[in-house]
Amino acid sequence: MTIKSITSLGVDVSKSSVTCHILTSYPKGGLKNYWQKSRTKANNLFPTFYSNPKLKGNQKSAFDFADYVRDNNPDVAILEPTGNHYSRLWARILESLGVKILWVGHIELRRYRGGKNLPNKSDAADALAMAAYALDQENQLESGELNERQFLMHRPEVIDQLRELVQKLEHLNRVQSPIINYTRQALAWQFPEKAHSKTETTKLGNVPPLWGWLAQRELEVHPQSYKSLTKAYQQSVAVQFGFSIDPFVRLHADWLCDIALEEQRLEVELKLLINDDQFKMYNQVFDNFKFGLRVRARLLSRIYPFEAFLVNGKPLIEREVREVKKKEVTRENGKRMVKFSPGDTKRVKRNRSRDAFKLRLGMGTTLEQSGDKLVEKGSGSALCRMNFWQHVITKIEVDRLPDNDIGNEIAQYKAKLKENVDASGKQLLNGKHLQSKLSSKVANMLFRELTRAIAIAFH
Repeated sequence: MTIKSITSLGVDVSKSSVTCHILTSYPKGGLKNYWQKSRTKANNLFPTFYSNPKLKGNQKSAFDFADYVRDNNPDVAILEPTGNHYSRLWARILESLGVKILWVGHIELRRYRGGKNLPNKSDAADALAMAAYALDQENQLESGELNERQFLMHRPEVIDQLRELVQKLEHLNRVQSPIINYTRQALAWQFPEKAHSKTETTKLGNVPPLWGWLAQRELEVHPQSYKSLTKAYQQSVAVQFGFSIDPFVRLHADWLCDIALEEQRLEVELKLLINDDQFKMYNQVFDNFKFGLRVRARLLSRIYPFEAFLVNGKPLIEREVREVKKKEVTRENGKRMVKFSPGDTKRVKRNRSRDAFKLRLGMGTTLEQSGDKLVEKGSGSALCRMNFWQHVITKIEVDRLPDNDIGNEIAQYKAKLKENVDASGKQLLNGKHLQSKLSSKVANMLFRELTRAIAIAFH
């Protein structure tokens, strides 16, 4: 597909609307100049369509959007992945009309828009940037065709299913937290002996014993557990002094039972998808890290296929010149030598493939302007970053590491970090800083192990 001959549709997706712009060629004079001339005609050049238009507001509907697409007949539509739910309706309309959809990452689009001096937080400017992105020579090959590597790869259907299942499970986890908190607070005086006891079930189809007993769902609780809870309640101090279980608490427990059963159902689906043969290599690597089911699903939904991060099966390594920010000191023959001073420049090796990989998993960093300084900030998927943090908390910090080379390497790295002390013997790295270092180490090791697995598969 040649860039000069295509019509590009930029679609900026909001919660209940999209703002669009059509371009048939890259604007002469640059985007900033084009924006200055066209923004006053926003209603015509940057139409907005609503999924639930106001009857009295003369707002255009999703049906009008379909007509707009038919009239302009774009070859490609450029969208930003603004959540599965917000973009799904508009993507389905475009697909039904035979329009090819290409996705541009959040970070790439922000950099592109900033580099073209377009305003921030403007739906119309975003739509213009996306339409121009597909027509910019920077995003084409020497042959004049679109460089697909400048866009996010199309995810297989199974990856979309994985992502949706994980999002549903995470939603249920968030939903039940306040319900559990309220129920336990009420049990502090209605059944204090079990107010803070752990309750979970390992049998598919059964609900957590305490919630099932409170909700009076006897058939869904292990008989022995139900009997034990009944006996404990009869002997409770709350019963002895005239308290009883509030119907409102029983209602909350009923909700928690339903949530538990739905989680079981979703996890069965998730396990079937993850155990698919196409993920066999990934699971072998994940086993070495002792990743749990949900962490595996979240990782796969972000990094599959891993080959997309490589060039001809190998990481892309580049060298760049960078300014030294802090004094770097080495020891030679027992003497302290200053290798680099602030302001010096040095050539450094950058693993571009690993950087892109870590960025996808929320473990990357980007440089952002803050006044007259460049500030390094964490970037990428916040949910994946949380998964790494949870892995550090539940596995690494409590020494539940796998008994293999991976576990030994992580344990040695953790010990080395904790050996960093000041003159008084106080540990320099603690809390979140230590956890952040460990999370980054796991991400680096995961990239390395997947690269090795791919290399073996190639041969």
